Amino acid sequence: MKKKYILIGAGALIIIVCLFLFRPSSFTKKADQVFNDLNSYTLKGEMEINKGEDIKNYLVEINFKKGENDQYFKVSLFDKNLNQEQILLRNKEGVFVITPSLNQIFKFEGEWPLNSPKPYLIQTMYDIIKQEDSISEKTKDGTLIKSKVNYPNNKTYKTQEILFDKDSKPISVHIYDDENTLQLQILFSSVDYNNDIKDEIFDSPKTLDNTVSSSILTETDLPLYPVSVYDSQLVNSSTYEVNGETRHILEYDGEHSFTVVQTLKKAQGDTQTVFKSGEMIDTIEMVGFYDGGSCLGYYQNLEMNIYSQTLSVDEMMSVMSSLQVAVMK
Repeated sequence: MKKKYILIGAGALIIIVCLFLFRPSSFTKKADQVFNDLNSYTLKGEMEINKGEDIKNYLVEINFKKGENDQYFKVSLFDKNLNQEQILLRNKEGVFVITPSLNQIFKFEGEWPLNSPKPYLIQTMYDIIKQEDSISEKTKDGTLIKSKVNYPNNKTYKTQEILFDKDSKPISVHIYDDENTLQLQILFSSVDYNNDIKDEIFDSPKTLDNTVSSSILTETDLPLYPVSVYDSQLVNSSTYEVNGETRHILEYDGEHSFTVVQTLKKAQGDTQTVFKSGEMIDTIEMVGFYDGGSCLGYYQNLEMNIYSQTLSVDEMMSVMSSLQVAVMK
């Protein structure tokens, strides 16, 4: 009988411990209330991305508003190193990538930005808070959330920390790789919830200020060679002219076969809106368009195409992103 009472007591203790461990934290409950009532927000801050030997610095501004039948987003990424801005926009007409350096606006269909996690979006931060493996810690500034993460287009991102203030507003975001090396950080300078954002801010512009960066790429910089080659080797490098443009072609063979084509593009005299088919893929600092067998992307005034039957879209984007950090002569 005594043994029976001991077992019952132990079972009750386990149930109490489990209820304590798995009950929603007070911060999670508060976040539920704050984020479920969120109809608009504006975030401003600075973002750093670790690109190996390079650190990319951006001023970021994110605006969000719930419309009657849709959600509107505007993400501005101003590259401090290049003195150039790129804007990603979602409104009732569709999704747009606004690229002043080419004086072009790319329009496409899709579910951006909620088709994949974005570290600068409140929606992504809230999803991380709700993950079963997320851990919350009280700090002198507010609450620190730690969790494993999965960014499909940024495979090196493994763990993330988000610091919130007492009003559930983000102070900072830090993302680390497997070796706990910092890959990305965002430090927010201002955060406004349920603010009055005019619908006009989400309008796609008709004309652009195509100010050219002083660090714009030239033909002497090309070709750029990728760091991520997936155990393949460069087997051929060539150039040819098409309609006055020089195309640089790199052919790789090995575990994967793929071809990289690079072409410098001149800014258009008049702002052009170009419809792009296929799936839009963004890796925070770069946008690509995937149509099944190839991936197209832009960096400064450089147009890049990756053709492959064996690389996945994530791998194509990895190859394309790594072109930014390796110039081999």
